[in-house]
Amino acid sequence: MSGVQSLSAQAPNASVAGQAGNNYSPASYHPGAPHKMQYAPVQQYYEPGPEYYGNVDQYQSEYSGNSGMITRVLPVDRGWAYDHPWDGLFKNLANNSWMRVEYLLWKAPPGNQLVGADLPSGNDPRLPYAIEDPDGTFNLEAKEADLSSIGRVGSNGIRGTFGIDFERGSIEAIFFGMQTDESSVSYGKPDLARTNFTADDLINTNYDLSNSIAIQTLLDGQVSTAGRRFNQKFSINYQTQAWGAESNYVINTERLFFRTYYGAGGLQIRPLVGFRYLKIGEEMLIKGSFEDQAETATTPVALFESTIDTSTDNKLYVPQAGIRMEFIHPWFTISAEPKVGFGVNNYSGSVLTNQFLSAADPTHITSFSRTRFAPTFEFGVNARIHLNQNFTFNVGYNFLWANQVARAGDIIYYNTSSANPTTGVSLQAQDSLDSYKLHGLVIGGEFSWP
Repeated sequence: MSGVQSLSAQAPNASVAGQAGNNYSPASYHPGAPHKMQYAPVQQYYEPGPEYYGNVDQYQSEYSGNSGMITRVLPVDRGWAYDHPWDGLFKNLANNSWMRVEYLLWKAPPGNQLVGADLPSGNDPRLPYAIEDPDGTFNLEAKEADLSSIGRVGSNGIRGTFGIDFERGSIEAIFFGMQTDESSVSYGKPDLARTNFTADDLINTNYDLSNSIAIQTLLDGQVSTAGRRFNQKFSINYQTQAWGAESNYVINTERLFFRTYYGAGGLQIRPLVGFRYLKIGEEMLIKGSFEDQAETATTPVALFESTIDTSTDNKLYVPQAGIRMEFIHPWFTISAEPKVGFGVNNYSGSVLTNQFLSAADPTHITSFSRTRFAPTFEFGVNARIHLNQNFTFNVGYNFLWANQVARAGDIIYYNTSSANPTTGVSLQAQDSLDSYKLHGLVIGGEFSWP
């Protein structure tokens, strides 16, 4: 007897594809894309299971004495995902998966934070005020700069979302990253005070140098007239960068006021829970030059450049919860999604100064590191157009707010010491926290596996 076996393409008692047979088992949930309209309860969204191969010995066999060949018939080979239960599971997972890629144009401006301390008069230091010149008189005027013009354009970014739909809900993984947003403001010699002063300039109280830039400081922690004026050049360069990742579970439920039939049209309201990691880094570099070589100056001051360099790093670990509200139509979907998080921020900051008080003031570096409670809030709105069963185009707006965040423009403690007016620690890093707002336009597309 020969050991050769012949397998036919179709068993006499094999089931036709799509019909139940003896070896069928229930398949995984397969709703398809959300916009594929299926107006029926969720229990009806099941498909017949695949017919898997069993043990070869269970199938009918015949022996042909003339040829010495054993003939055995098996069910039809239905291709990939039907040879083993695990293959069917992986195929169902793939069919229930989708991916979304979006372009981001977001910005996170620091606001109108002052670059300096307040004035003893209580007036707005952004407006011209009298300032002390190198000879100790107050015949000159200056004003402080702020960060109101920083970060208004925004930067480019990308966000990717991968999701798998199940009968009881959806699992989503999201990652976004922003390009470093760099913006600056600068003043040159034509914008600032003149280089040489005459005797008339020093005694004429009507002489207006309102374009001069000054950094006002406290003196021993008290509001004072101390500070540094810049009459040659002044510039602020600000950089901010953010990226993050999160994972959410969107729940299909019929409890409370939530009514969800995934795959059906109309209004869908689903709760979600998840976890977010958010990293925010910023740096601010300030440079200014001063010189006074006037013939009438009692103590001429040679040209020197002051430097202030601050940096912050924030790492937020935030559990979160929210609600996804969608109105689903065969042609479009409109959605809104608020999320609230309560986590912690592990943050640090440092301040470097060089020649701030004078050319003799050496380099000073101070820093801090802390961990604090940090709440977050995110709200996104989207409109999606269904190009076909597998592709959608979406456009929207996203707003992300995080509190208790260290920002580069806020951590400078503008204070000088009367004990060391020229060589003491000029400015220091302080544990100061502020809010962070990242928001802007979202444009992208979504692909659902067929």
